[in-house]
Amino acid sequence: MTASTSIENQLAQWCVSTTYDDIPSDVIDGMKLLVRTVIGTTVAGATAPGCQEVVDLVRGWGGADEATVWVHGGKAPLQSASLANSTMARALDICDAQPPGQHIGTSLVPVALGMAELVGDVSGRDFLTALAVGSEISYRLGLAAKLDGFDPTGICSIFAPCIAAGRILGLNQKQMLHAMALTFNRCGGSFQANIDGSLAVRLIEGFSSQNAVICAQLANSGLTGPEQWLNGHWGYFHLYCKGERNEALITGDLGKRWHCRNFGYKTRPQCGATISSTDAILGLLEKHPLKASDIEKIDIYMSAEKVCSLVGSGFQVGEVPQVNGQFNVRYCVANAIIRGEPILEHFTNEAVVDPAITALATRIETHVKPELMEGRVELAAKSVLEVKLNNGEVLHCAADGPS
Repeated sequence: MTASTSIENQLAQWCVSTTYDDIPSDVIDGMKLLVRTVIGTTVAGATAPGCQEVVDLVRGWGGADEATVWVHGGKAPLQSASLANSTMARALDICDAQPPGQHIGTSLVPVALGMAELVGDVSGRDFLTALAVGSEISYRLGLAAKLDGFDPTGICSIFAPCIAAGRILGLNQKQMLHAMALTFNRCGGSFQANIDGSLAVRLIEGFSSQNAVICAQLANSGLTGPEQWLNGHWGYFHLYCKGERNEALITGDLGKRWHCRNFGYKTRPQCGATISSTDAILGLLEKHPLKASDIEKIDIYMSAEKVCSLVGSGFQVGEVPQVNGQFNVRYCVANAIIRGEPILEHFTNEAVVDPAITALATRIETHVKPELMEGRVELAAKSVLEVKLNNGEVLHCAADGPS
C-alpha cells in the first residue's frame, strides 16, 4: 500500500470529499435530532456541579471573543467555549451514547456550532455534513476499539469534533489527515473517573472538544502529526485495539453503510450500564409492589467484569454525590425501588445522599455472568436480578440494556 492509498489517507479523503447529497436522508434526520438533544442536555446541565466553575475559569482566561458560552452567556476563544459547553452538555449523563460507551454528540455539536460561529456563513447543509462525517468515523473507531479501562469518549469520540471542525474550516485532504493524526496524540481519559465519582467524567467530554478544536486549527496552520496514526506500529490499532488491525471495519462500505444511524439516546439520567438493571426492577415492581422494608437482599448479575467494575462497586458517597449516583447500579436500583421511575431530581447531590436509599443499596450485591452478553453491546447488555424477600420468597427479573 502506497502512502497515498493508506487507510489514513482513505479516511481523510472521504472526510473532505463527502457531500450532503451523499448522505442518506435518515442520517441527516439523525444529525438534526442529535443537535436538538445536545442543546437540551446543555441547558439542563448548565448548573450541575462543576459547570459554573468551568465557565468562570474560561471567562478568567480571557482571549478573543470567538464563540458563545452557552446558557451563561458571553464569548471566549473557541477552544475555551468548547470546553465549557461540552462539560455542561455531558453533566447530567442523559445524552447520546454509542458503543463501546462513547458519547459523540456532546463533544461534536458544541464544537461544530462554535466553529460555524467563528467561521461564519456556514450553510445548514455543510453543517449537517460535517456532523455526519465526523460521527461516522468516530463510531467506526469505537466499534474497532478494545479498550481496557480507557474512557471511549476520550479515545474515540474526540475524532468527531476534530473532523467536523476541519470540514467547517475547509481543510484539504492532507490537512485533514494531520488533524486526525494530531487528535490521535490527544486521546485520553479513564473510567476510573466514573468509578471514583469525580467531575472528571464530564470534564473528559470538555477536554475532547477543546483538544479537537486545537488540533483542527493546528493542522489548518500547517502543523503535522504521524501519518500512520491508525495503522502504524504504535498507532491506534496497537494502542486501543489490542493489536487487532481491523481495516475492513474502519473503511468497509464507507459512504454506503452508515453506522451513525444507530445512535442511541439515554432513557434515564444515568450511565447506560445501569439502565438494564433499573428497567428490570421497575418491571418487577409493576407485578409486585414491594417496599424497601420487604427486601432482605438483591443480587444483580451483570454481563462482564468491565461492566461490573464500572458501575457495580459498593455504593459510597464521595465529594460529588451526583456522579456517585449516576454511575452506580446499586444506587440506581435502590432509587427505583424507593422513588419509582428515575428522573433528574433523583440525581442531585442532595437526593443521592438520602439515608433510606443508601441503606437499601448496602443490601444489593453485584456479580459477573458473562453468558448474558449474547452478542449484545458490552456496556448495555442484559441484567438479571434475584430479589430475596424477608419472608423467604425469591423473585427474579431481567431486562435488556438500551438499544
